[in-house]
Amino acid sequence: MTERIERTPRAGIVLEVKYRNAGQFLVSYCTNLSRGGLFVSTREPEAVGTELLLSLRVPGRELPVSLEARVRWLRERDSEEGPAGMGLSFADLDDLLGEHIDTLVTRAAPLHIDLIGRSDHAAAHLHALLRSLVTCETRQLALRTGVEQVIGRADLVIVDVDDHPSNATALLQILRKRDPAPPMLALCSARDPALREQVTKFARIVPTPVDKRELQLKVLETLGEVQYVQTSL
Repeated sequence: MTERIERTPRAGIVLEVKYRNAGQFLVSYCTNLSRGGLFVSTREPEAVGTELLLSLRVPGRELPVSLEARVRWLRERDSEEGPAGMGLSFADLDDLLGEHIDTLVTRAAPLHIDLIGRSDHAAAHLHALLRSLVTCETRQLALRTGVEQVIGRADLVIVDVDDHPSNATALLQILRKRDPAPPMLALCSARDPALREQVTKFARIVPTPVDKRELQLKVLETLGEVQYVQTSL
């Protein structure tokens, strides 16, 4: 179905959202939020018109918020505009929560994602994928001595381990000791179990060669866990 263009201001905030589907309890991630509704990233969207009861973790609220929503449009496959999923509209959103969401949207800024150590042609595709997945600014950094001094308060750091495993592992270890440590993903060969075991101590692993969907899920899981805590009003 053709995607509807939403006119309400939207925030690129990644939040965990739960809902029921034919008796199943599903967990996904909201990658776009507004007073009018949200976008849920999923490869198995519900039919247009389906009514859902959502449980959404909203920053500034101690407990998850229960919301009724209706599926308004679908993106049936990944595209340059974003991942597969469904656009939902809220039903009977109370004014207090609506104002709370408005404040989140107003204060939200693009996420900052650093990609370190990958400078091949595939890197351009990774940057494009990340920017289509969430509202973000991406930066490419070479994996060289002292690169940790350039990495500030990134919302996500993705390190390519394969080309220089020892340097990459040392960098992950340095970043893990920070307070707070940045959320990190490591692109690491699936054919080297010893290296994977070492890297797992410091970061979540995305096996290489990179599967696009797996990278999307790991990015959303990582951002969804930390943004709920870090986003403040």
